[in-house]
Amino acid sequence: MSGALESIVNDLEQANTLEDFQRITENLQDYYKLDHFIYHWFNSVGERFGAGTYSTEWVDRYVQKDYLRMDPVILGALQRFHPLNWKDLDWSSKGAKEFLREAIDYGVGNQGLSIPVRGPSGQFALLSCNANTNDEAWAEFIELNQQSLIIIAHKFNERALDFDTGFDNTIVNLSPRELSAMVLLARG
Repeated sequence: MSGALESIVNDLEQANTLEDFQRITENLQDYYKLDHFIYHWFNSVGERFGAGTYSTEWVDRYVQKDYLRMDPVILGALQRFHPLNWKDLDWSSKGAKEFLREAIDYGVGNQGLSIPVRGPSGQFALLSCNANTNDEAWAEFIELNQQSLIIIAHKFNERALDFDTGFDNTIVNLSPRELSAMVLLARG
C-alpha cells in the first residue's frame, strides 16, 4: 500500500463518528481521483447509515423515489459476495434504464464498482466508487485497485460494527448435530 492509502486505512482504524466516515470517503475520492466514493450499511436492526460524496440533491431524489428497492447495484450486491463491476449487472429493464439515466444526470459516474460486506446478525454494507470514464480505463482501474478497495471495505465495516449498538457479540456454541446441519446447508 502506498503511504497515502496507508494513512487512510489508519484514519479508518481511528474513526469514531459518522463525520470521520464522511471525511474518509472524501479523502478516498481525492486519492483515487474518482467522481464518488460511498460507504453505506444497514445495522443489525435495519437502520441505514451512510457517508459519501454524492450530492445532497441525488441522495434526496434517491430516497424520494425509493430507488433502494430497485437499484440494480443494491439488488446485485444482495445476491453476491464478491466485488461487482456495474457493467456486469442487469440494466435491461425500463426502470433500471431510467434509474441509470437519472443517476448520471445527477452526477453519478457511468462506471462503478461495489463491494458487498456482510457482518453478524444480518448487518450488510456496501462500499461503492464510480467515475465517468470509458470501459477500458475502468477495467484498468479495477485491475489496479480492487484488492486495496476490498481491504478498505472491510476496514469500514469493522468500524461500522463498533457503531452498531444493537449487535450482540455473544458467541453461540453449536451442538455437533447443529454444526453438521450447517455444513450440509453450506454444501447445498
